[in-house]
Amino acid sequence: MWKYKSQTLLSMLGLAVGFTCFALATMWIVHEMTYDSFHKNAKQMYVVYVPSIFNPSSYGRVTRYPLAAYLKETFPEIDDAIPLIPSYLGSKVTVDGVELPASIIQVDSSFFGMFDVKILEGSRDFLTPGSKHIAITWEKARQLFGNEHPIGKTITFDYDELTICAIVSDMSKRSNYAFDFIMPFGSYVMDEKNWGISGGENMVIKLVSGINIEDFEKKLYEHETGIKRNNISRMTIKPVTKIRYIDPEIRTEVKFQHILIFALSGLLVILCSLFNYLTLFVSRFRIRQKELALRMVCGASGRSLLLMLSVEFMLTLLFAVALGSYLTQLFHKPFLALSDIRMGLSAIYRESFMYIGIIILVSLLAFRLILLIFQRRTLSLSIRRSNKTLFRKTSVVVQLVISIGFAFCTILMLKQIYFLHHTTELGFSFQNRGVVTLHGGGEEGVLANQLKQIPEITKVVDAAGMTSIVPQRTIMGTKADNWDDISADAPEISFEQFFITPEYIDFYDFRLIAGEMLIDADPYSVVMINESAVKAFGWHDPIGKHFSGKFIGPFTVKGVIKNVYHLAPTVEVKPVYYVKPQPDRDRANVLFKYREGMWKQCKEKIDDLIKTEYADLRYTQIYNAEEEYNNYLKSENALIKLLFAVSAICVLICVFGFVSLVSLTCEERRKSIAIRKINGATSGNILTMFSKEYSLLLLIGAVIAFSTGYFVMQRWLEQYVKQTSIPPWIFVSILFVMAMVIVICVGWQVYRASVENPAETIKNNG
Repeated sequence: MWKYKSQTLLSMLGLAVGFTCFALATMWIVHEMTYDSFHKNAKQMYVVYVPSIFNPSSYGRVTRYPLAAYLKETFPEIDDAIPLIPSYLGSKVTVDGVELPASIIQVDSSFFGMFDVKILEGSRDFLTPGSKHIAITWEKARQLFGNEHPIGKTITFDYDELTICAIVSDMSKRSNYAFDFIMPFGSYVMDEKNWGISGGENMVIKLVSGINIEDFEKKLYEHETGIKRNNISRMTIKPVTKIRYIDPEIRTEVKFQHILIFALSGLLVILCSLFNYLTLFVSRFRIRQKELALRMVCGASGRSLLLMLSVEFMLTLLFAVALGSYLTQLFHKPFLALSDIRMGLSAIYRESFMYIGIIILVSLLAFRLILLIFQRRTLSLSIRRSNKTLFRKTSVVVQLVISIGFAFCTILMLKQIYFLHHTTELGFSFQNRGVVTLHGGGEEGVLANQLKQIPEITKVVDAAGMTSIVPQRTIMGTKADNWDDISADAPEISFEQFFITPEYIDFYDFRLIAGEMLIDADPYSVVMINESAVKAFGWHDPIGKHFSGKFIGPFTVKGVIKNVYHLAPTVEVKPVYYVKPQPDRDRANVLFKYREGMWKQCKEKIDDLIKTEYADLRYTQIYNAEEEYNNYLKSENALIKLLFAVSAICVLICVFGFVSLVSLTCEERRKSIAIRKINGATSGNILTMFSKEYSLLLLIGAVIAFSTGYFVMQRWLEQYVKQTSIPPWIFVSILFVMAMVIVICVGWQVYRASVENPAETIKNNG
C-alpha cells in the first residue's frame, strides 16, 4: 500500500466519495418511494385521476367533490372514498402579524375514517362547511404558541381570520397529504348537485381487499358518469404510495429521475474505484508472482498469502469508509435541506452503513474470487508466467470507456442546462422583465404611471385583463369543434386562450412566422394562433382561415407566431389562440422592463411604493420573469451541483487508473525495452511502438464510449422540448485530451527507461 501510495490514496478517495454519494442517494430514493406507506391500509389506497379539461391526453388529480359519494355507491370494489384539498407549496399563515409557512388541508368528516388521525381535544366545528374554525396539530401549536393553549387563538389565512377550535393528532410529514392545520371545505364545494365547480379536490379511495386491480381499472376507465354528472369518463387510479415520484404535478426540489442519476453516478464512482483498484492489484500481483511463489517455497501456505492480500484490501475499504463518514458529517446539512428528509445524523450513519456494508460484502466476494483464481495457479506456472497481454489491454480499454463515457455524458448535461438558461429559441424574451399582479381595486393604470417614474425601469405596459406568461397564472381553456378544411372524423381540439395587446406582443418580443400581428384596430374576432394550433388544424396556409367552438368564435386567423415555451422545459406547447383582452377583470398585471443588473434596487422601490400607496389592496405580488423561469430548472441545477464533484472525481480516478496501469505495464516491460535499446532502438522508436499500441486501444475505447454515451444521452435529451445539439467538437476535444494523456504518460515512462542502463535493467529483471 505504501509503495503504491498515490494509487492507494486515490482508490480510498474514490471509494469514500462513491460510498457517500451512493448511500445518501439510495436513502433519498427510499425516502421518496415510501411516501404514505405508513398508513394502515396503504396497499389498498389509491388516488383517482381524470383527464385534464385543457388537454384530454393528460391526467390530473383535480376532481369534483360529489364524485366521492358517487364512486362509493357505484362500485362495490370501493370500500371508502374521500375528497380532500391538499396543502399547496408556499402556503402561509399569519400569527400576531408574523407570516409563517404552514401546511393546510381542507377535508370533511370522512377524512378521519380513512386516515389514522384523531381529534384529541376541542370541538368538531372545523368540519362545518364554510365555517371560520380550524384545527391544529400539537407540533404546530408548540411551534406557534409555545406552552400556551392553542384553542381559542386566531390565525389569518388567505385574508380570513380563523379561530382554532380543536387539536388533532399529527400525521407523518412523509405524506403527500401532510398537514399542520385542518379546515373545512367551502360551502360551494360541498354542493352535491354541482359537478361543474372544483376547489382543487383530490379523490382518495380505499379498495376492498383481494379484488383484481387490473379488472377494476378497466371497469373504471370504461365507466361514464353521464350528462348530469359532467360526463366524467376514462378515470384511472394510481397507488397513493407512488404518486410522489410519478405525478408530474407534485413539485420537488430535485426530480426523482435526477435522484436516480445521482445514485447511479455514486455507484459508478464506487465501481470505477473498485475496478481501478482491482485492476492495479491484479497487475501488481502478476509482477509479484515470483515473490509469492518463493514465499510458498519457504513455507508460506496459500491460506496465509490469501490472508495477507485480503488485509490490504480490507484496510483500503476501512479507510475509505472512515473518510466517507467524514464527508457525510461535512455535507449532511445541505443534503437534508435539498432532499427535505427529516433525519438526525445518527440515523443517516445507520442507514448509510447498511448500504455501504452491502457494497463491501459484494466487493470482498469479488476480491476473494480473484485471489482464489490466482491461488490455483501452480508454482512453476507462477515462475514461468505467461506474457499474454489480453488482461492488460482489456483493462486499459475498460478504463478508457468509463472515463470517456462519463466525461461525454457530463459535458452534454452541462451543455443542455446552459442551453436551457440562454437559448433564444423559446419564442419570447423574459430577461430583465417583471410583473406586478394586483387583485381588485382597478388601480393598474395609476401604478403603471408610477412605475414609469422609477429610474431603473425602462419600459412599462398596462396589462389589465391580459394573461400572465411568466409566471403563468390561470389560463382559460376551451375547445374548437369546427374549422375550415375539417375532416369528417376529426376530434375536438383543446385550446388555451391568451389575452394580449400589441404592446404586450412587443414587450415579450413574440416571433411572427406568418401573416401579421394584431393591432389596436382589430376586432375581437381576429386572432393569432401558434405553431401547435396550425399543426392541430392540419392547415398548410392558415392565414384567413376560420374556426369556432361551442363557447368561442367564430374567429379569423390573422397571424401565426412561434410557439412560446414559457413553462417547464419538459412540457409540450399546447394549441393556443391569442385574442384581445376582455374588460373588467378582477386580476390586473403591470409589466415592466428594468435595466441589466438593477433588479434588487428596482424591487425595493416597487415594494416601498406598494406599501405606501396600495396597502389597502387585498393581494399584490411582484415577480421576476427570469427567476420564475429559472425555477423550472431548479432540479437540473441541483443535479449539476450534485454531479460536478462526483464527475470530476470519477474521471480523475479513471484517468489516473489508466496512467497507473500504463506505468505498471512499462515496469513489466522494462526488460523488453532494455533489449530493444541494446539492439539499436532509439527512444523515438520505443515511443512510437507504445503510441501505436495505445492509440489503437484509445480508438476502441472511444468508439464504445461514444456509441453508448450517444445512445444514453439521446434518450435523456428527448424529455426536453428544446434540445441542445451534440456537436463534433465534444468528441474531438475528449479524444484529444485522452490522446495527450497517453502521449505524456507513455513518453514519461519511455524517457525513464531510456536513461537507465540496459545491462542493469536486464540484471535486475532477469
